[in-house]
Amino acid sequence: MKVKIITGLSGSGKTTALRIFEDLDYYAMDNVPARLLESFIKLNKDQDEPIEKLACVVDFRSMEVDKNLVENLENLKKINQDTKIIYLTSQDDIIIKRYSELRRPHPLGSFGDVKDGLFKEKRELKKIKDMADVIIDTSSYNNKDLKKVLLNFSENKENFIINLFSFGYKNGISLNADVVFDLRFLPNPFYIKEYKHLDGTDPKLQAYLDSFEIAKDFQNLVYDNLLKLIPYFIKEGKNSISIGFGCTGGQHRSVYMCEKIYERLKGSDYIVVRKHRDREKWKK
Repeated sequence: MKVKIITGLSGSGKTTALRIFEDLDYYAMDNVPARLLESFIKLNKDQDEPIEKLACVVDFRSMEVDKNLVENLENLKKINQDTKIIYLTSQDDIIIKRYSELRRPHPLGSFGDVKDGLFKEKRELKKIKDMADVIIDTSSYNNKDLKKVLLNFSENKENFIINLFSFGYKNGISLNADVVFDLRFLPNPFYIKEYKHLDGTDPKLQAYLDSFEIAKDFQNLVYDNLLKLIPYFIKEGKNSISIGFGCTGGQHRSVYMCEKIYERLKGSDYIVVRKHRDREKWKK
C-alpha cells in the first residue's frame, strides 16, 4: 500500500497537498493519529478490494491524542514499507501573510499570535521534520507548482528539488536563493526595438541570445556544474536547492537562461520547478 504522510507547519499548504493527492486517486484523510493508521492499514489488508493508495495529514493536532507520535510514525514505516513522510514548510513572513489574509489566529499561539504559534509548532515538529523523506518549502509555490513536485515525488524520482527562478534587480534581489547568477553581462534585448517587448520565453528572443557564444558557454557552465554539485548537496542532507537568474528588469536575459537550464534539467531524475518572479511586471 502506498502511504503518503503529509505533515509540517500550519499555513504551509497541507490541505492543498491532501487535495492534490486525492485528485491522484489517493484515499484522503485529515488530522489522523498515527497509531490509528496502523489499525487502518491492517484492516485494509483484510478487505476484498483493499485501498492501494492512502494520503493523510498528521500534524501537531494529532499529539493531543497521540503522545508517542514520532514512535508511532516509525512503527508505521516498519509495518508498511511504502510509507513516505512529506514535510511542508514555508518562510515565516509568508505564513504570517497567509494567516493575515485569512484573518485566522494560529492554533498554538498565545491569544492566536502567529509568530508565537510558529515558534511552538517548529519545536513540536522538529523530530518529525528530521525523519521526513522529503522537505518541501512552499514559500514561492502556487498550487500548480506544488502539484508538480508532489506528482514527481509520487513517481519515485530522486527526492531532490531544484527550484529555478528568474528575477529583475530593479525589483529587488531575491532572498530565497542558495545561488544567484547575474546575467547582466549578456547583450540586453531591451535596447533593440524588435525584441524590447518580448520576454525570455519567446523563440525569437531566445534565437537572438543563442547567437552569442558566451550565452551558450555560460549555459553549459551552469548546467555541468549543477550536475556535479547536486550529489554533494544531497550527501550533506539537503532536500532542495534554489537557483536564481537575475538581470536588470527580469524579463529578457534572466528568463532566457532560466528557461534554457530548465529544458536541460527537466528530463533528469530530479524534481525541477521553474518560476519567473516578475512575470506580472513584464512590458508587452
